[in-house]
Amino acid sequence: MIKNNSFLKIEKTISLPIAVETQAIAITWNEELYILINSAANKETFVFKLNTSLSFEKIARLPLLSTSATICKQQLIVIGANSEGKPLVIAINNSGEIQRENILEITPTIWPVMACSNETIIVWQENATEIERGYFNVETNKIEKLPSISVSNPPAIIFPLKEEIVATLSEKNKTHLINLTSGEITNLDNSQPMAIGKTINSIFYGWLGKDTVSLKFLKNSKEVNFHLKNASLGKLNAISGKEATLWIQKQETEIDNDYQWNSAIIQENTAIFEIEGFIYTVGSWNDKIILIQNSRLILLKKSINN
Repeated sequence: MIKNNSFLKIEKTISLPIAVETQAIAITWNEELYILINSAANKETFVFKLNTSLSFEKIARLPLLSTSATICKQQLIVIGANSEGKPLVIAINNSGEIQRENILEITPTIWPVMACSNETIIVWQENATEIERGYFNVETNKIEKLPSISVSNPPAIIFPLKEEIVATLSEKNKTHLINLTSGEITNLDNSQPMAIGKTINSIFYGWLGKDTVSLKFLKNSKEVNFHLKNASLGKLNAISGKEATLWIQKQETEIDNDYQWNSAIIQENTAIFEIEGFIYTVGSWNDKIILIQNSRLILLKKSINN
C-alpha cells in the first residue's frame, strides 16, 4: 500500500461575484488569480481579479464568449466568439483596459488556443484531418503560418501549456505526443486517451483504467498508479502548475437512482481529495489548487501528515 505523506484540505471557500452558466477560466498572472466567467445570454465575458483580501474585483467586461486565455507580454489574451460567432482576440492590461481587439481571419471547427514564450503561437483546426498553427502578432493581427500537421486517425487532442502547445495523435496501438511549437514528436507507448499538463520543469500525462488513474512524466520511466473506483467512467484533465495534478469528474448513480457529480483531485504522494457537486474548472494558483463550482471558488492547500 502506498503511504501518503500529505493531504489536500479546503483552506477557504469564496462566493463568486456572478454564477457560472456555461464556462469559467482560471489563470494566474503576476501571482494574482484572474477568473473569466461567460454570460451566455449577453454573449459577454466578465473578468474578475481576486485581491489580497480574497475578495473579487471586476476589472473588465468583454464582448465575446471566451474559450481560452493566456498571458503574453504583460497582457491577458482572451480568445472567444463575438456576437456573430466569429473568432475574436482581445488583449487587456492588468487593470482591464482593452489594448487590442481583433477578429481572426480563420474558420475554425476546433477553436484556437495560444501560448507565449519568445513568440506567440496559435493553434486551431478547420477540419478533423489537419492541425493548423502559426505565429501570431497581437499588434498587427497577422498569423505567420507554419506547416500544418496531418492527423491520420482523428481526433487529435490539443493541449495549451502556457509557453507551448502540444497535441496527442493516435496511431494503431500507440499515442504520439507532438510539440506544436518545436515539432518534436514523442511516442508515449500507450493507446489510452491522455490528459497532458506541465509542471515548472516537465510535461506529465495521465490516463484512466477501470479502477485506476495513472500518472507519468515525459522522459521518465516511473509510472504512479492510484486506485479510484469506476475511474474509467470519468473525464480526466491535467492541471498544470507547481505540482503534477490530475482531476477526474464523473457522474454516478446514487441509491435512490438520482445522479450525483463527483470529482477527485490527485497528486503524487498525496491522499486523493474527493468532493461532490459539478465543477466547471480546476486550476492552480501559486501553492494552491482552485475548484470553481456554480457559485463558489474553493481553495485547496496541501498539508503534511505528522
